[in-house]
Amino acid sequence: MSQFPYKTTEYYILRTPAKPISILKNVLKNSYLSDSTLKKVCNDLYFQEAIFLASPSLHKTMLEWLDNNIKEAKIEKLKITLLKYVSRMSSRCTPFGLFAGYSLGKLDMATNIEVNNETSYKRFTRLDMQYLVTLVQNLSTNKKLREGLTYFPNSSIYKVGDQYRYVEYSYSHGLRRTHHIEAIENDDYFQHVLEVSHNGASIENLISALTTLDTGITHKEAKKFIHELIDNQILVSNLEPSAVGEDYFTRIKNILSEKDKKLTTNLEFIDKNITNLDLNIPNTVDKYYSIKESIEKLGTEIDLKFLFQTDLNTATVNNQLEKRIISDIKDGFIFLNRLSNLSKTESQTTIDNFTKQFKERYEEKEISLSHALDPEIGIGYNNENNIVPGNHFLEAISLSPNRNGNRSLKWNTTTSLIHYKISEAYKNNESVIVLKPSDIPQNQVDLSDDLPDTISCATELIMEEGKQKIVLQGIYGPSGTNLFGRFCLNDKELYQHTQNIINIEQGINKDYIIADLAHLPESRIGNVICRPHFNTYEIVYLSHSTKLKEHQISIEDLMISIRQNKIVLRSKKLNKIIIPRLSNAHNYSVNSLPIYHFLCDLQGQGKRHGLALSLGDMERNYKYIPRIEYKNLILKPATWHLRRKDLKFYTEKLVSDIELLDAASEIRKKWKMPAYILLIENDNELLINLENISSIKMMIDAIGNSENFTFKEFLYHDDQQIVKRGKDSFTNQFIFTFYNNQKLTTANND
Repeated sequence: MSQFPYKTTEYYILRTPAKPISILKNVLKNSYLSDSTLKKVCNDLYFQEAIFLASPSLHKTMLEWLDNNIKEAKIEKLKITLLKYVSRMSSRCTPFGLFAGYSLGKLDMATNIEVNNETSYKRFTRLDMQYLVTLVQNLSTNKKLREGLTYFPNSSIYKVGDQYRYVEYSYSHGLRRTHHIEAIENDDYFQHVLEVSHNGASIENLISALTTLDTGITHKEAKKFIHELIDNQILVSNLEPSAVGEDYFTRIKNILSEKDKKLTTNLEFIDKNITNLDLNIPNTVDKYYSIKESIEKLGTEIDLKFLFQTDLNTATVNNQLEKRIISDIKDGFIFLNRLSNLSKTESQTTIDNFTKQFKERYEEKEISLSHALDPEIGIGYNNENNIVPGNHFLEAISLSPNRNGNRSLKWNTTTSLIHYKISEAYKNNESVIVLKPSDIPQNQVDLSDDLPDTISCATELIMEEGKQKIVLQGIYGPSGTNLFGRFCLNDKELYQHTQNIINIEQGINKDYIIADLAHLPESRIGNVICRPHFNTYEIVYLSHSTKLKEHQISIEDLMISIRQNKIVLRSKKLNKIIIPRLSNAHNYSVNSLPIYHFLCDLQGQGKRHGLALSLGDMERNYKYIPRIEYKNLILKPATWHLRRKDLKFYTEKLVSDIELLDAASEIRKKWKMPAYILLIENDNELLINLENISSIKMMIDAIGNSENFTFKEFLYHDDQQIVKRGKDSFTNQFIFTFYNNQKLTTANND
């Protein structure tokens, strides 16, 4: 066996729900959910605050129910909704408000993990990015304030012949950004404004520059021209939202501090009260309403549901995990890689198609990135985006993808192996498929060189019949920072852990520049993509940068070419190859602008983004797939892919609760389901107890009108698990970071 090139960092991220799993199990322990049991959970002040932050209207209705002041007809639906949130708070690990959070742990000689009491949790509350963006839009209409701001050229601007093109955006219903390509004819005046505003300039400075350039221009004419450039977003102010760097609200306060003392005082008062929220867990909701009243005085419309954004650190008393775990994960790492090597295919990704088109059109030439991705004069990038032509130029172009193509089922060596194993399990009535090293030809390499330099490995640790097992959910790239970069704005310890990973990436790629990708696709998405500076350089695109100009890389500065069948992204200014880096988990493939989508894809060029046991298109051929294990690793929990016709709830008219329970019992028997299962929808999981009538109704409500749905086995059956608080156990997810030490050592020796 060749030497394993990856090492793990000393620290890991532990993600847990805010409450132990026993909370939900206690609520669902009987066939019927009693009002008193559910009300006991709902009377918990921590739960109430979490509900308020998620849905103020639901919180209001919940309090009415607790006070017995609600119509009988509404109670059943309310209980089902509340039950979903109880399930979320005690079973799902993905951080969300006060429902689930993270903590930093350390690999050690023995395992000792104890979650602290909720009153010891650390929370980080800030104003929602959607509100802040709306606030700034409103403030910018104030003539006096507008005159005092500093203006820069739109960061998407680029020259095409005698025109400058740029991306302008507008908000529909205050939520969704719609982007338009616009153009302006170039002339000496416009060119001069761009040059003067390059490092930032006030409106008065720009007016002065124009009247100095041409003494025939009056102050009034110059002022009108500058304001038109601002109105059309050709010039943008230093109040523009940022995706990387300082907290946006803090930056707003700092900019306004010398412009409007009264406004700044109000903002400081609001900020202080928000900070005070984080000093206590839990808080009563009257504190939020008090802050809301202060915010309303600023004159910007408020949606209370989208006013506060809270992240949670589920503080631990102890958080150490035995190092031996890593050795077991490495075994799975190697096995998954060898398994995937059995069936490597030349799949055509978006960036592969772009590379092919680029070579056909430009051959060996080096082309401006903005020109190459321009949908009219260049190749464009990906048909599925949310950019539309503006009114100034460009005829209507259809950007709708073709969704009528037929999907073909692709079989390969891996899927054939799994198909055989599933068939054998069916024949032998086995509930677990055990894969062995001998299932893979011995000539397969242990680890390929096409994996990212740093990667995250997501696992669960469970106890089953007294034995510890590792659920290997997947190994993900293109960077080991993607899953937790967004939590680093307020958490210094996590920031340092993340920065260490960034430093390793920089060490491996010493001949290149890794640059943070600073772009804000939508205002609310800012809640999950805003992060501190990690790298020295930053690619700026439709986002304000607080970096020094010499550390900003503009879109117009970037050139692309094809070398050895790979895209090379080069900065003209720095004369260096650039590697973009998006240190967050934003799903950029949906409705993204072409340049942003391209730069995100380029992060992982020539690399697999990770490893996981994926059955691809063949998976839905099976209504039931038994659990798949390798050694003490669970590679895939048991899974059921069912249709409405497979469930008696939908094929027969069931009226009584008894009929629903009987139907659930029949389904469990027929499909070999445990009582507790997870209903899966995209990335969401909802824990169901098929022996509880309210939980069954919750499942039916969640399925809604869907024709197809997926269930997955719930693995925390034993009462004593790895992550505890006293006698109570928590579900868990561990995020380990691996880095290619072989590459790092080689780079350091060069």
